[in-house]
Order: sequence, then structure tokens, then C-alpha cells
Amino acid sequence: MEWVKRKIRFLQGTNEKLSNDTLSPCYIENGGKLLEGLIANSNVKYDIPYRVFTIEELNKATNIDFPSLRYEDSRSVMRDGLGYYISGVFQQRSILVKKFNPFEEASHAVNNIVFTVLMNRHKNVLKVLGCCLDLELPAIIYEIGMNYGLLYDLVVKRKDGNNIGKSLSWSNRLKIATEVANGLVYLHTAFPTPIIHRDLATKSIVIDNGVVKLVNFSLCVALPPGESQVEVELAGTRGYTEPEYFTSSIITEKSDVYMFGIILLELLTIRCHFYVKRENTTLDGYVKNHVDKNELSEILDPVILGEIGETEHQLQAFSTLALRCTLDRGADRPYIIDVAKELVRSLFIPLKGAADKPYRQDVMLLGKTLSRLLFCWVLMLTSNV
Repeated sequence: MEWVKRKIRFLQGTNEKLSNDTLSPCYIENGGKLLEGLIANSNVKYDIPYRVFTIEELNKATNIDFPSLRYEDSRSVMRDGLGYYISGVFQQRSILVKKFNPFEEASHAVNNIVFTVLMNRHKNVLKVLGCCLDLELPAIIYEIGMNYGLLYDLVVKRKDGNNIGKSLSWSNRLKIATEVANGLVYLHTAFPTPIIHRDLATKSIVIDNGVVKLVNFSLCVALPPGESQVEVELAGTRGYTEPEYFTSSIITEKSDVYMFGIILLELLTIRCHFYVKRENTTLDGYVKNHVDKNELSEILDPVILGEIGETEHQLQAFSTLALRCTLDRGADRPYIIDVAKELVRSLFIPLKGAADKPYRQDVMLLGKTLSRLLFCWVLMLTSNV
């Protein structure tokens, strides 16, 4: 137990002696679990740029009695499948505090902290400032901008039939897709073995001051060295998980690609996976059925439908890529790095009528060259490995 207290003192940046009287049982237990997770991943480069917050600090930062907070509390600003978020201010910085649902496993909370710390350097990951270990399940404290929200709130279809994200332009959707792909590329390629997200969904993606950031790493699993797959317990968000997973319990890098493909389809149609349940089909099946009938325009979000004269080539490429990502067999899907390249390439597909035929081919050739350069540049900017 003493080694746990020594490590926690290190995390806090203090040499103050900690006695059993000053540490709650939750603090010691969660601290031990957190450190075990960090040690287990010690072969991966990571910093410890976060602090251990006290309950008193959270209460003051959020102006809420944090231990008594419940999921249904109206003061929560965002919710996902595992918990809810409260906004606050700490040392003149805007923060989000995530409190996990009481019925969740402690490993989910610890997993979230460990993998977020590993990803903390990346532009497309919501930066974690620290955690609070005094609760039954550790709370996570994030740095956040003044203007933020879940991607879910931009693609959900409200009961009244109106789209919350009705002002989301096609160029913004393409930017969102590209930045999510960049985050996944980092997750799959920047570490000794690929890390599989397992729960990529619109509720695990935040738009923070116009920048897309992944936020939930609770179900992440690192593939064993030399292996391309691993068997795990069934978990994840319904509607986003690949068909093979339900029959085999095996995940691969292509499992994340399937989830990403569903998000692409949601960006196209502004229909969540549950929207098409009444038609007894999946979202990918719903879109494929209309594409096969050459009826893509009938299911596109009306906002981008109004732009179709200028973006038709991009929309076709985007929908084709999304359906490739959601093929039933993982072996038939592309790797995420190839998906990211395709998305960057889509940025340079000439808009309809934008170039005369004599030099259209030159423009396309230039676009291909620029896309390769831009892809390398994006990865350099978004990763600091």
C-alpha cells in the first residue's frame, strides 16, 4: 500500500506525508488501479501532465456538491453511454468534469484515464487535466473551450423532425470526418501495438471551438504484440458495432473502421442508427439500398442536398467510402490510414463546373499531389510523437 501512496504523492507533485487517516478507501483503491494501468502501459511513451483533484476542488470549480450529483441532474451539459459531464472553472480555465454512472465498472473509468493520457499529445483528443480518486469511480477533468458540444447533437434527429445540426455545411462535415480519421490513425499507428477504440460513436466525439476531439477511451484495448486481433467481452454502442463482433467477440483495427463508417453515413443523412430501425434495417443497409437504386439524393440531409450542384463528385466519393467502411467482412474494409488518405483526397476533387475540360486533368493531377502533401502535413501537425 505504501508504494501506491508514494506514487500518488508523485502524481500530486508533493512530498507531504499521506497517512491512512487522510486517504479515503476510494482514493487508495482507485489510485492503485490507475497506477497499475499506467505501469501496464509503461512500454508506451507518455507524460503525466495531470494532477489529482480533491472533492473540495471539484465542488468549488463546478459550484456543485459533486458526490451527490446524479445522472439525471439538469446541470449536466453532456451525456454519453457511460456517464455525464459538468462544466466548471478551475484556476481561470474552463473545464469539463466527467462523472461515471454508478453501475459502471471501475476498469472503464481507469481505462479512460490511462488511454487519454497516452493520447494527450494529439490535437484531436480532448486534453485531460487530471482526475479525482475520492469518488467510488474516478472522475476525469478535461480542459475545454468556451464553445463545445457532442457530435451526437449535430446529427441526431429530434422527435419534432427538425435537425439540431441544420446549419452544418458540407465542408464542415468533411472536416469533421477528416479530423476523426486523424485521431484514429494516431490510435492505430503511433504506439508499439495498435490500440482499438471499440466505442467510436457520435457521443464519444466533441466539437471544441471548431476542432474535433475524441473523448471516451473507456473500452480501448491494445492488441497483443504480434497479433492482429483479440477476443474481448461484448461491449460498445448499439448500432455502431460490426456484425462479426457479435458472433465471434473478436475485434481488429477494422472494427473501428466499421464504426467510423457509420459516423460517415450519419453525417451524410442526419439519421442516427436507431432512426432506420422501424424499416427493419441497419443504417448502412438503408443507405446501400438507396445507392443501389441510384436514389442517394433522396436520403441526403436537405442542407447538403442544396449544395449538391457544387459537391456532387465529393458526395459520391464520400458515400462510396462510407459503404466500403461498413462492409460486413472486416477483411473487405480498408485500413483507417487509407480511409484518411481518401478523405484528404476528397478535398481536392474538382467541384462540378469549376474547371473547363482543357485543364481539368491538370487540376486533378495537382489535387492528387497536394493531397499527399497535405496528409503528411496533417499528421505532423496533429501528432507530437
